[in-house]
Amino acid sequence: MKNRTHTPLIVLIVLGLLLAACQPAAGGEETAAPVMEEQPAETTAPPVSEPAIPPEPVTGEMATYVYETLFDAKGAPVLAFGEPTVSEDGLEYSITLRPGVVFQNGKPFNADAVIANFNRWFDPEDALRGSGSFDAWAAAFGGFKGEVGEDGKPKSIYDGIEKVDDLNVLIHLNTPDDAFLSKLSDIAFAIISPDALAAGSMDGGTGAYVVGETTDSGVMLEPNDNYWNPSNIPDKGMEVPSE
Repeated sequence: MKNRTHTPLIVLIVLGLLLAACQPAAGGEETAAPVMEEQPAETTAPPVSEPAIPPEPVTGEMATYVYETLFDAKGAPVLAFGEPTVSEDGLEYSITLRPGVVFQNGKPFNADAVIANFNRWFDPEDALRGSGSFDAWAAAFGGFKGEVGEDGKPKSIYDGIEKVDDLNVLIHLNTPDDAFLSKLSDIAFAIISPDALAAGSMDGGTGAYVVGETTDSGVMLEPNDNYWNPSNIPDKGMEVPSE
């Protein structure tokens, strides 16, 4: 009989502990037991911060093996040939293109291809534009075709490009920019075959590697036997792990 007198007290203590355990922590929210849900399939990240390069399987750093830009980060020529001629006011860049370069799809690298890429980046109405915000262009050059600031002046420092001949283009700026050439080194501004862009294919670069098959662990890159710099053609392919 003596032990029975403590039973209600024990029950109350247990209930109190259970109620305390159900209360949220101070300043927090009530939490529930984790529920195991089916995770969505992984998606391949875009190659750059904008769709300036065709989508998967070319992603991230891999794009630098497949595609090339006119200049490198120091403003030295890559697909350009020699130093450009800059007008005294800094508003015109006369650029000669490297001769003998072909895209991986066999199409010629020339002024028409370069102009098609610049038009795609700059003009929201361009047929090769695709979708996306093209943030890299806006960050580097200030804006797009037709956009003006509160002062009524164009937002973009870039004003347009024209063909001089097959291997020469003339780029016009609205405002001088000493970093203009180095800005073009961003892989977002790689020059890609317009035919490949229109088809959404992966064979539009000029780099030392071409995109091979996709495996469970990554993407195979194979040597580009038609690379414009024969001394830099890779001896063998390599696998780039999936990102």
